[in-house]
Amino acid sequence: MIALWILGILLALILLLLFLRVGVHIAFGDVLKMDAFAGPFKIAILPKKTKPKKKEKPKKEKKKEPAEEDKPKEKKKPGLTFTDVRSAIPAFFEAIKNTLHRTRMRMRIDPMRLAITFGSDDPAKTAEMYGWAGTAMWTLMPRLEELIRIPNPSIHLDVDFQASSTKVEGEMGISFQIRDFFAIGFAGAKPALKWFVAFKKAKKLREAEENTQTNQEATEV
Repeated sequence: MIALWILGILLALILLLLFLRVGVHIAFGDVLKMDAFAGPFKIAILPKKTKPKKKEKPKKEKKKEPAEEDKPKEKKKPGLTFTDVRSAIPAFFEAIKNTLHRTRMRMRIDPMRLAITFGSDDPAKTAEMYGWAGTAMWTLMPRLEELIRIPNPSIHLDVDFQASSTKVEGEMGISFQIRDFFAIGFAGAKPALKWFVAFKKAKKLREAEENTQTNQEATEV
């Protein structure tokens, strides 16, 4: 009988944990602030608290390093390119779409307040960014509101041809239940893994091509 009571308590605790709501609240602008919460508990992540500076120990004399010319040149490995990022967008969009279908409106974005003022050194580029952002907002937001609970979304787009950079400010809170971690994992794993395998193959191919080109240049010299 006692064993059944213990088992029942454990099952109840597991259910409470799975249905516990967790999330983050981010405020951005002049200062970036981030808080994480789990149920009634809240933890400040950013900005980090400054620790008192420790007394500096006397510095030891460092050995002279060889000049840059004497150092052997290290080959730069090809990293993530724009093509890789562009190829990742469909895969991760599919993962996000599948995830939101599985969470069944349990995911919540509240608040959602975003103000973007586009600016750059090139007025034509500024206008292009503003037009692209407006099209993306009107295309994605209705679909997003069908999959996620967003009680009071507020997105304001503006353009400033006198500004040299884009300014973004606002706040956003995202929350979901712990059981949604499993839905996110199952829905997002397949397309993410598929893209990662393709990325690794493309990277190896680029490395082989660069090594071949380097060997040809060394042979010609």
